[in-house]
Amino acid sequence: MKSLLSVTYQKPQLKQKAEAFSLKHSLPCTPQAETDSVLSLKFNDEYTELCDNEKQICIHVDFLSGGLAHRQKYGGGRGQSIAKAIGLKQGTPPPTVLDATAGLAKDAYVLACLGCSLTLVERSPIVAELIHDAIERAIEDEHFQTIMQKGFSLITQSSIEYLTQFANHKDAIYPDVIYLDPMYPDKKKSASVKKNMQILQTLLDKDEDTQVLLNIALKVASKRVVVKRPKGAENLTEISPTYTVESKKTRYDVYVTPKPS
Repeated sequence: MKSLLSVTYQKPQLKQKAEAFSLKHSLPCTPQAETDSVLSLKFNDEYTELCDNEKQICIHVDFLSGGLAHRQKYGGGRGQSIAKAIGLKQGTPPPTVLDATAGLAKDAYVLACLGCSLTLVERSPIVAELIHDAIERAIEDEHFQTIMQKGFSLITQSSIEYLTQFANHKDAIYPDVIYLDPMYPDKKKSASVKKNMQILQTLLDKDEDTQVLLNIALKVASKRVVVKRPKGAENLTEISPTYTVESKKTRYDVYVTPKPS
């Protein structure tokens, strides 16, 4: 029976880096050409990527080119639904945002480009490594340096554990907004499912603890919690949002959480 995941390297000079990661996370490590696992975290010269070795598709995170760069230039700025949902308003400072389900950091990067300070929390060390690699590759870019100066930090930890630390610390500086985009397995295993979701669904279990996460987020966010949902989907919990912001395929449920002064 094939193992689910291995760490691989494309060239011998990347062996040490791959082995260090595999040792830290107790994963097998082999050259990419020799792996027999379903998935592999592959270190190569260009970027680190997560590959489905059976379907022969790979994904990586890139802040400087591709879809994210295009969205940063032409995505609609503060007119985007996500910007409205987190409370970006003319004449007020951008909110601090904690993205508690960072995933491939797409929404976090969009919000960072709009001027928000971002803290990304990702429980999977594999997915977090893709983000970390993208940050390392973008660090010399002038635009990305501006984002880093405002705040764009990555934490590899369970969001529930991380937010519980806030809730139990009376002097903690709470984020203005907590952003949630829980992952659910797609009901239709079809070719229309994007390859990044195909691979992530293979790697990760669906988020079973979303109700717990929302409850703790409501205690920690100083202004609001925003939950991204497919348009037409049920609410995340029985708690009704304060209001919703809709786009063509997506709905943002906004839970206003003013804290007493």
